[in-house]
Amino acid sequence: GRLFSTRDGKVKVGTQCKNNSCTKCYADEASLSQECLYHPGAPVFHEGYKYWSCCKKKKTTDFSEFLSFTGCTRGTCVFTDDPTKKKKALCRYDFFQQGPQVTLSIYAKKVHPEQCEFQISATRLKLFICFDFVNTFALDLELAGRVRPNECKVEILGPKVEIVLKKGDGSAWTELGNSLMTEDD
Repeated sequence: GRLFSTRDGKVKVGTQCKNNSCTKCYADEASLSQECLYHPGAPVFHEGYKYWSCCKKKKTTDFSEFLSFTGCTRGTCVFTDDPTKKKKALCRYDFFQQGPQVTLSIYAKKVHPEQCEFQISATRLKLFICFDFVNTFALDLELAGRVRPNECKVEILGPKVEIVLKKGDGSAWTELGNSLMTEDD
């Protein structure tokens, strides 16, 4: 499980589950083993649409509706974090295309460049970002089109990481690509 205790070992009554889209709250010890439905993916905001990266077919333009999307994965509620461990974090990311390139922006503050990895091939983008001292974010995509790896670039800017992918041809991309992530990634 993903249960961690707070400093005094107690979870406050009324604490909401930390899993995305789960609305259950802690009531007592039994809450620690209650099942929840959640989204393991990251929120995606692209061209006015809002959706979870794990549920690409369910999209909306209404933020309240997006927040009410029922989770797609069964798990156990999580009410606390372990502050001593690096943890997977969900970063908002978006992309746009202009002419021969696709620009991907990943919103993460205080990125540690020496602890990041970026791999770009003609058809795949794989990255690992460490930010804000204890958070990590990983993405592994089979790209929607071919790119020219030697002409792509990565920039770590203040509030985000920007990756410019040079398209291999002039085709328009309707999405960034398909996730190759597994639940253990």
